[in-house]
Amino acid sequence: MASNRIFIQAAEQISIQQPLSEIWMESPVYYGDGFVKAVNPPFRDYLAAGETRRMGNLMKRALVTTLKVLRETGTEHPDAVITGTSIGSLDYTERFLDAMTENGEEALSPTYFMQSTHNTVGSTLGIYTKTYGYNTTYSHGAMSFDLAVQDAWMQMTLGDVTTALVGGHDEMVESYFELLKKTGYVGVENMAPCGEVAMSMLMTLDDSVDHLCELAGVSICHHYSFDQLKSRVGQILEKAGLALKDVDAVLTGVNDNPSNDIYYYQMMDAVFPDLPLLRYKHLFGENYTAPALGIYAMAHCIGKGCLPSHLMDDTRPFGCDSLRNVIIVNQMKGKECSFILLRKS
Repeated sequence: MASNRIFIQAAEQISIQQPLSEIWMESPVYYGDGFVKAVNPPFRDYLAAGETRRMGNLMKRALVTTLKVLRETGTEHPDAVITGTSIGSLDYTERFLDAMTENGEEALSPTYFMQSTHNTVGSTLGIYTKTYGYNTTYSHGAMSFDLAVQDAWMQMTLGDVTTALVGGHDEMVESYFELLKKTGYVGVENMAPCGEVAMSMLMTLDDSVDHLCELAGVSICHHYSFDQLKSRVGQILEKAGLALKDVDAVLTGVNDNPSNDIYYYQMMDAVFPDLPLLRYKHLFGENYTAPALGIYAMAHCIGKGCLPSHLMDDTRPFGCDSLRNVIIVNQMKGKECSFILLRKS
């Protein structure tokens, strides 16, 4: 196996914060609990109206974040397109099913059906960027984006691809939000709002280009014990030539929902008892692909050499204003957990 170093060259987001911007680092927008739609940028600045008039918001957001990343990096055709999405084009799926009900399954427009599948985003990105190589989509709940990152990591570690466009894209509709609210996943009083996400980043093996940070390790655990998690963290750090004492902070998915946060704080006490904690969902919102915004936020913090105070978790505040090594933790109901190690290069 080749020992290739992997870098995040650029990353862009559309979320409930100002889109395609890092203004949130200085002046974030805060929302109450509930459901908040993503703030769309002016799509016409990136996409021709004739090409997108039949595209839903999810597809347009994915295209815009992708095109901006490719323009920033001067990349025309990445070697691979790897996408993580949990619920796919939910809006068009709902419209298609509504039309079936209203029209008695007759005279249906194919547009909503064609764009309702989960892999629509990845395939459209491949066609639009003329990337005809490796292209896959992961749809595995809250681990969708993490699995996409792990796939890109493995492909690049093996040297099979040199650049990979990796994205996390999910939307939300009011009816589905109400269903999730009944389960207690979102909509709990005083928790982070339920949001939407479109995040694209370019990973590269080329260390000669400007980049935000190095992606130094990825690991996903299923049905774990805390001892197993400690072992996984140790393995990631050892491969990166680091020790736990070299880690500046841990970014968690804490969202002020007690049923979610209890797993994080138990894990932090067992695996990272002395490390400062960071958080991001109170700014970007909760959804199945929110971890994409976590890696986006940390990559920019490391790349810019600053840490906004509003990312710090008051339970264990950070002692300085810059980062070198950060572990990003994502978990789902205490059954699945991922670790992503970012470091300044």
